[in-house]
Amino acid sequence: MSTINSSMGRYSLKARHAGDHIKGSIAINDEGGSQLTLQEFNEHYLDDVVNNVIYPITGGNKAIASAFREQMVKAGFIQPH
Repeated sequence: MSTINSSMGRYSLKARHAGDHIKGSIAINDEGGSQLTLQEFNEHYLDDVVNNVIYPITGGNKAIASAFREQMVKAGFIQPH
């Protein structure tokens, strides 16, 4: 089972494979590291997590969304073809 617990800048991502879907949360933190907001998600595919959750939460930041996707792939999350 794949899991990730990663931070990048002001964003923290936690996710795990839960059967046939990916369940987790992404948080926005202030400069001191305190959590400002938390968005939970339950998506079926890696690209849905990136496109429907990470990208919008980061304000459309492609670099951060791509970096989180790369970290998720390294952690074992896969996108079926």
